[in-house]
Amino acid sequence: QFTPRSHYTKNSVLRAYFRTMMYLGRSSYFLAKDIGILDSCLLVKQIALKRGDGIAPLASWKNIMAITGFYAGQSDDLTYDEWRDFESKYLPSVSSDSDLLSAANINKLAQNMDQLRRPKILSDVIINENIASLTKANLLRQSLAFRIFGQRFTFDAWVLNDLTGGQEKTAAKLPSTPSALFISAALGDPQAKKYAGEFLQKEESFSEDDIKGFSTELDRKRSDIDKVNKDEWFSSMGSAWLYVLGALTHNYGENYPIYMRSTSFLDKQIQTFLGSYTELKHDTLLYAKQSYAEMGGGGDLLVPPVVKGFVEPNIDFWNRFNELLYRTEQFFVANNLLAGRSPLARLQQFKEIVGFYSRIAKKELLAQPISDDEYEKLRATGLSFMASPFEAGQDMPDEDSSKVALIADIHTDAVKGQILYEATGKPYLMLAVVANEKTPRVVASLVYNHYEFTGELGKRLTDEDWRDWVYMQTSKLPAKNFWYRSFLVE
Repeated sequence: QFTPRSHYTKNSVLRAYFRTMMYLGRSSYFLAKDIGILDSCLLVKQIALKRGDGIAPLASWKNIMAITGFYAGQSDDLTYDEWRDFESKYLPSVSSDSDLLSAANINKLAQNMDQLRRPKILSDVIINENIASLTKANLLRQSLAFRIFGQRFTFDAWVLNDLTGGQEKTAAKLPSTPSALFISAALGDPQAKKYAGEFLQKEESFSEDDIKGFSTELDRKRSDIDKVNKDEWFSSMGSAWLYVLGALTHNYGENYPIYMRSTSFLDKQIQTFLGSYTELKHDTLLYAKQSYAEMGGGGDLLVPPVVKGFVEPNIDFWNRFNELLYRTEQFFVANNLLAGRSPLARLQQFKEIVGFYSRIAKKELLAQPISDDEYEKLRATGLSFMASPFEAGQDMPDEDSSKVALIADIHTDAVKGQILYEATGKPYLMLAVVANEKTPRVVASLVYNHYEFTGELGKRLTDEDWRDWVYMQTSKLPAKNFWYRSFLVE
């Protein structure tokens, strides 16, 4: 876990930051033992102690948690604020360190542990001779801990946590290594659910009865996900991103283009979902908690016809995406982030472009006419500015800038000694036939090239390792996953 990965391999400062935050995010002060309670009390007090200049580490802690929380979500483990409130409630009149750490007061806190918020994601290897009689809820109760920069709760890790099992007691047979298909399926994609069953049969040798039992647990998880309200989804950019992706994978009605109603397109949408999901996990890899198993002329000149592009008319997706951008902008403004600098202006420009795409998509779906000016704007509008450096000389493009392949590990299987990876390779070219405005034509676009595979527990693959496979040693690339077979053409 301490191998610098994602965006943190570029220089020694980023590598040091990665290792430090990973240490502070994963080092647990377990509260099932008195020593963990005592250490937590001391740490919380130290965080609030002021230096000679009158500033306490608490101010920096709050700032880091606010910014990283916006991107990656809130801690799945107990934080400074929660422990301080817990202490104040049950030890309101403590006057000294010796009083705070007295056996009587430590015992008073221990007796009230049930009042504290439980973690939802098991991210520790638990060794217990009675593991077969313990449920995931038992293990989560044992893993209750205080962490300085606790790794963050994410809905996808919550899904994988509840749909995988190590050697603990479970209501149905669960795999120790999952597939990211489980996430799309829990968000309501029937195609992904079907492939999840095939995955379990092929990779885990599940019987039909085993698959039925797993399907029941998957349906229960989908019910949990359906209860998540919009404010919870938009509580962080990471969860909102996943919410936006959830609009991709579903069946499309008869008013949609024919190609969007085909089985191949539904399989392609899974790849789009998982490709973008890979980028999400890559961007939040350091902070997100990972589950463990115990994406004009005139005259006589011939004027060529206007190029008629196409925006995929998935209205739910565009609505969710617009709201994500709006909330991102509001957060930047409210916290005075990047004020007066090009990043905020760039976000506003991108928001306007996405709004334009949304309006075109609605016109296509409602069979409304699209003007030549709108088609020309669609042709001429570019998004390359989103990848340009903010300041001259900063992260200038080099020979590796166009290499979009990246990799992220999302699950650790201590039972089988392996790691589950999500990765993207060189993009595919997608061709589709559309016929809105009575103009049949072929449209083309780049789409994700997604891989899911396992590797040995030990050294974790970095972007540099994976890109060497993608661009230099292609013979090392894993086979494409079976659920993509319907739309790949050589």
